[in-house]
Amino acid sequence: MLNSKKLLLTGALFIGVSSYAQEDEDTGNSKKIGAVVISKKKKKYKNPAHEILAKLVAKKHINNPDNLKSYFSENQSRMEIAFSSLGDKFQNTKVYKDLKKVMESSKDSLGNDVALPVFISENISDFYYQKSPEKRAEIIKKSKVDGVGIEDNALFSQLMSSTFIKYNFYNNYIHILDKNFISPLNDNFTSNYDFELVDRDFQVNENGYYKINFKPKRASDLAFEGTLLISHSNYSLFRITAKIAPSANLNFVNNIVVDQELAEVGDTEIHMPVKSLVTLETAKLGKNGMAGVLKYYVSSKKIKINQDFDEKIFSKPITVLPNANEKDEQYWEKNRHEPITEREQKVYAMIDEVKNLPSVKSYIDVLEIILRGYYEVGKIDLGPILYTAGYNDVEGFRLRAGFRTNHKFSKKWVFSGYLSYGFKDHEFKYGGSVDYIISRDPWTQMGISALHDLDQVALQYGNFLQKKNSLFDAYSKNGSMLIRKPFWKNNYEIYFQRDFLSSITQRFTLRHSTFDPLFDSSYTTYTDEKGNVYNSFKTTEMISETQWKMGRKTLQSEKNRPITVDNNFTPTVTFRFTHAFKGILGSNFEYNKIYLNVQQKIPMGILGQGNYSLTAGIIPDRVPYPLLENHLGNNFIFYNTNSFNMMRFFEFTSNRFFSLQYTQHLEGLITNRLPIIKKLNWRNHFTFNYLIGDLEERFNTNGALNSLNGKPYIEVGYGFSNIFRFLRVDFVHRLTHLHNTSTVFESNPPKFSIKVSAQIRL
Repeated sequence: MLNSKKLLLTGALFIGVSSYAQEDEDTGNSKKIGAVVISKKKKKYKNPAHEILAKLVAKKHINNPDNLKSYFSENQSRMEIAFSSLGDKFQNTKVYKDLKKVMESSKDSLGNDVALPVFISENISDFYYQKSPEKRAEIIKKSKVDGVGIEDNALFSQLMSSTFIKYNFYNNYIHILDKNFISPLNDNFTSNYDFELVDRDFQVNENGYYKINFKPKRASDLAFEGTLLISHSNYSLFRITAKIAPSANLNFVNNIVVDQELAEVGDTEIHMPVKSLVTLETAKLGKNGMAGVLKYYVSSKKIKINQDFDEKIFSKPITVLPNANEKDEQYWEKNRHEPITEREQKVYAMIDEVKNLPSVKSYIDVLEIILRGYYEVGKIDLGPILYTAGYNDVEGFRLRAGFRTNHKFSKKWVFSGYLSYGFKDHEFKYGGSVDYIISRDPWTQMGISALHDLDQVALQYGNFLQKKNSLFDAYSKNGSMLIRKPFWKNNYEIYFQRDFLSSITQRFTLRHSTFDPLFDSSYTTYTDEKGNVYNSFKTTEMISETQWKMGRKTLQSEKNRPITVDNNFTPTVTFRFTHAFKGILGSNFEYNKIYLNVQQKIPMGILGQGNYSLTAGIIPDRVPYPLLENHLGNNFIFYNTNSFNMMRFFEFTSNRFFSLQYTQHLEGLITNRLPIIKKLNWRNHFTFNYLIGDLEERFNTNGALNSLNGKPYIEVGYGFSNIFRFLRVDFVHRLTHLHNTSTVFESNPPKFSIKVSAQIRL
């Protein structure tokens, strides 16, 4: 008998052994007595779902609808928004009691659905797609919109069009709520998802499909979990249910579910989406917050592929036919892809009842004041509310009253104006404008304006980074104005603006301005070639600004301002040229200014999103200090994406420069992998600001101005955002120009600072 303790293994042990030897107990020698194969080496497990998905990915170029030469479909879209939960404090208000009565009276007819509907819409449209060059167009043939606080039906018809909700899971990423979710059908599907083949022959209408469940490898990634049905015949996607993983690092949203069904087109094996349902549930913010549900459904029929379309179809991304919003129940009964249900009919009736409640109307008025900043009184809006009162060290306590006319007054003319008074300087300030809308399609308008008010040299920079921020603008009129070098400004403008090809906007402005400083400007006094000395001056400028944004759409609206939507990930290019005329209206100088800015958001999948802004500028002609580029610094504790946050106000001045401002939002790439931090749902970001510029000697004859002298200014930062869902903390390091003193600055700048800001991202 063999003594197992004396076995000397001479082969590889996996489940058994392949050979052994016996040791002689007397001599200690071993002798081989045979070879017995017990088992073979275990093969690595191959997930059968991976093989199926690999074949699907290999045929993406054939099955992906976006790779077709072109396609057409008639779409019916329907959206419904409802409150699923109302805050505890809200329950004590009169508006809640009124709503509760409506909810209770409709409870049985709605199948015990306690949600309170506030919006419902339906569209029937023709959708066109062309691959090369890539173009999309949608013609809305009929629209039906009803909701609480809804006035502009034409605008909402376009916002609810199927153009804005097209999810193609063949793509590597699905863009939802300004975030990129990893598709389960992405090229590297095994790196991001776990898959399970649950049925090899799942039957639907006597056709066989592979049924595969999937879930993200890392629960906190922006990814989905759900089920796929993949065709036996050509490995194309037939149906998908994709739910945002509950643990995904996403704010204010409890759940998003996308249900999509595809069908073969004609005699081809290509599958196109024919039914899509998106359900979004918002999170309740505390016990006093509200929660809601949004459902968006699109049905597609009459699909045609690889046809040639008239180029005129693509002249406008979205077109609303003239009679689209007229009521016509016979049209709906005949053309709906699916008949309206009894529940949906009750929803329409419920919304009509809710929006006519006096308490609801009052509540909507308050919300509009908060969101718009104006209080509507018939044909006039009073405001902006943010500017009503303030305090600064020049004016003291400041009161202001303003107004503008709305579309009820006129759909062509817009009048606005304001009057303010400072109780320290005892000075009145005022401004007014008249705008005329020449055409809404394409959007064309012109206007004139006049202003007599205080302004600040620190804010006279070429701001391309974002549209005017009313909150920032209002805040800048408070606090210490003296540090930002205030001056009296008289400004008169005439402008003309027009959209071309929907993606190009051209604006011409003729501007006459005066500059009268309220600060000691002796060290920057300007002396021209003839020896004339200027502390104050006048300018008359012609400004041409051209902006191009691929994919931008200007929507048709009753509002007296253009409403635009666009593809978030295409670059925005702005070219601005300014020429000043000497002698016209007393202008003291002739000069030119040239600026070019490019900015873009770049989706980077698992790396998050990058935002950059490139700006180049040159002022070739000699001008006074306030007309040069005084790069925007930031002396405050608050982080400002528009500024160089470790630079002091007026620290550097240039007449030619180039800058790059970049932010990398990593979302939860790092924080989701840190054991403690991931529970807080914090997010990481990195920043990089670069500026290089120069100030020629002829602009700085007395040497009082500080130049970069061709040496780049660089600051880098890192930080956390989404702290308590809205706070952002930045740790910023200044890397260059660390020893910089002048007549203005007696000490060197700080090398490091911690800055905070408020930022809300989903």
